[in-house]
Amino acid sequence: MTRYVAWLHAVNVSGRNKVPMAWLREAAAAEGFTDVATYLQSGNLVLSADTRKVAEVRERVRSMIKAGLGLDIEVTIRSRAELAKVVERNPMPEHVDEPAKLHVSFLTGTPDAGGLAAIDPALYEPERFVVDAQHLYLWFPNGAGRSKLATLPWRKRIGVTGTARNWRTVLTVLDLMDPA
Repeated sequence: MTRYVAWLHAVNVSGRNKVPMAWLREAAAAEGFTDVATYLQSGNLVLSADTRKVAEVRERVRSMIKAGLGLDIEVTIRSRAELAKVVERNPMPEHVDEPAKLHVSFLTGTPDAGGLAAIDPALYEPERFVVDAQHLYLWFPNGAGRSKLATLPWRKRIGVTGTARNWRTVLTVLDLMDPA
């Protein structure tokens, strides 16, 4: 069995794409996943699956949500090992003491290098961003709600979508993925 987190994109935000977490846990268990847990109301689903095929887990979760709720929700999957690497490779360790201001966007693919190069970081200072593989680390010193980077049309600029979680959520989900 492999431990995974399914990051659901844009759920329970402003009253749209409602995915009740109790329903999500029950549906995931009925789908054959084990050790199912959720964290918060924002679409953080932790589960174990008998496959190492990330694409299979992703499609099963997406299909389950579409069949049960009629919602076509984007889902990004990371294994426990992959999430541990995200934490290890944090390029902004000086900001972990303010976990609400440090975020990771889990991308659906590799971002376009040309699109990234066209973003001038100086326009967003003191905010910062660093891309590492399929992860976009973001520092919002004044909070995400006031951020210019948070409203940047990332998909248009880098060609992939993502779903962001603050550092506290990333660490809590990683802890949830450990055996009891």
